[in-house]
Amino acid sequence: MNTKRARQSERYSSPTDITGPEIVIGRRLNEALAQIEQRFLDGGTVLVAVLEVFSGLLTSLGSISDALREDEAAEATAELEHTAALIAALPAQQQDLRLRFERIGDYSQALTSEVLAMEDTLRYLRTFAVTAKITGAGIADFAGFAEEIVERIQFASHEVKSFGERIVALQDLITHARTGSDGLAQHDQSIPAIVGDLGRNANAIQTQRSSLADLASQVTSLAMKVQGRLASTLSSLQIGDVTRQRLEHCQAAFDIAQTHLARSEGHELAPAERERVVLLIIRLVRDQLIAMSEDFRAECATIVSNIGAFSQDVTALMDLQHSMLPAADNASSRSAMGLVRESLETARAVVGGIQQSAGEAQRLSAAVSSMVKDLVESVETIQIVRTDIQYMALNTNLRCSKLGEESRAINVVTNELRTFSGRLDDVTDRALDHLRLLDDQATGLSQTETSQDGEGEPDLVARIEVALAHVTLAGNTLDDKLNDLQQQGQEISIRVAKATAGLDFHHDLTAILNDCCTLAADAIDMEPTCDGLETFISGIAGEIYATYTMKSERDVHSAIFGAAADKGEMVEAAPAQALTDDELFDDALF
Repeated sequence: MNTKRARQSERYSSPTDITGPEIVIGRRLNEALAQIEQRFLDGGTVLVAVLEVFSGLLTSLGSISDALREDEAAEATAELEHTAALIAALPAQQQDLRLRFERIGDYSQALTSEVLAMEDTLRYLRTFAVTAKITGAGIADFAGFAEEIVERIQFASHEVKSFGERIVALQDLITHARTGSDGLAQHDQSIPAIVGDLGRNANAIQTQRSSLADLASQVTSLAMKVQGRLASTLSSLQIGDVTRQRLEHCQAAFDIAQTHLARSEGHELAPAERERVVLLIIRLVRDQLIAMSEDFRAECATIVSNIGAFSQDVTALMDLQHSMLPAADNASSRSAMGLVRESLETARAVVGGIQQSAGEAQRLSAAVSSMVKDLVESVETIQIVRTDIQYMALNTNLRCSKLGEESRAINVVTNELRTFSGRLDDVTDRALDHLRLLDDQATGLSQTETSQDGEGEPDLVARIEVALAHVTLAGNTLDDKLNDLQQQGQEISIRVAKATAGLDFHHDLTAILNDCCTLAADAIDMEPTCDGLETFISGIAGEIYATYTMKSERDVHSAIFGAAADKGEMVEAAPAQALTDDELFDDALF
């Protein structure tokens, strides 16, 4: 029993000297009061609990909407599409890499042929030098000349031999690099499939986000509608408080009448007059109960209708929310971000192998460039030796022209030396051309590993890693939020089921109110009037009238007491006791 009711019981309690149907009616009114307070309080508690769950649902939906922002989805899709385009360019880059390896191999093979030509030329030169040494053995100063030529030719032969060995080493290096590159050729077929999956799944992310965002918006709208219906139902539950107050006013009417009859003025009334006073109060209570019951039934019908619609809305809400969740037994319903994650993981493995090949190509490029520099120096050294031989042979020819017939044989040999040493020019020039071409291809190895927008292979791997981390985090976050949403939905289903069962509160109360109306009606054989009792009844009517808080109560009251009621309104009511803040707060509740 709340504070207000306690105050009213204290105010209107007095020794019971009214006997008869009003006592039975009062007991039934007490039963109605006891049930209406508990049932409407329980119903309100249940609905408030459901309302709180809906607030949590709306919070979850808000977080999902934040995770499904269209601008972020478009940005993520564009980033993944750009990554897919970079991966798509890899087969062409690898093909260019293999072509450069092949050309480097061809140029190194051509250099091998030039080495053979230089070795053949040097053998001829060595033969002519030895012949010149033998032919000029009897001529002064020619022995030293011939010996020097032999030494220069021998030096050039060592350079050519070293040149040939480095060409063989270069060929071994190229063969190893080509083997690794050819091993990656199998990815040329898998990359288009990876790129296709990545592109489709990237678009699927945006499609799924858009679909989920649309569903989240629909769920939010329906949830707010249900929340509004809940609030309306909670507002309608005020009929419980209204009915309680009116029941208390009926009890107060009996208590006020009893108090007045117990005074000296009441004892002066004849028994028939006292009985008529009691019947007037019973009539008042009867009419108040009838009006109250009609309002109660109408408002309860509205509440029942709201609850029915509320249950249907919740069912639709749960169906709509369930459509946001992927089916656990359906592989095709996996998250688009999960599919993108798989595509990125596959791409990372493939690009990782290509990155290893790229590293080998970079090392090969550096090694070939360094080797080419040494080879060019060797060729230039050979060219210097060729120039020395030519000058030495020319000097010999000049000296032989002064010696006459004696040096004729040596002159023939030195002419051959000059002629054959000239062949080294053609061979070394061709070798230098091949070396320049080889160096260009080696330099192109590193350029092949750079994409058109200047981003190198390591950057592509890093890009994939960043994209993979982003997609994994976004996917896990969305999954967590959807799981939270699913738990919220399950909680709502449970709470709503309890609420629907717990809000069937009005049937017994309606029966009790009807019983009170019947008891009051049966107690009145004929409608009593106020004739002759105006003076006495005006005090009772006025004090009862002062307890009302609703116009409908006053209307029923005026219909019975009429002028007496109007006159009673002028009666000074008992001073009202000042209420504390807590008591005022209690008055606002049940």
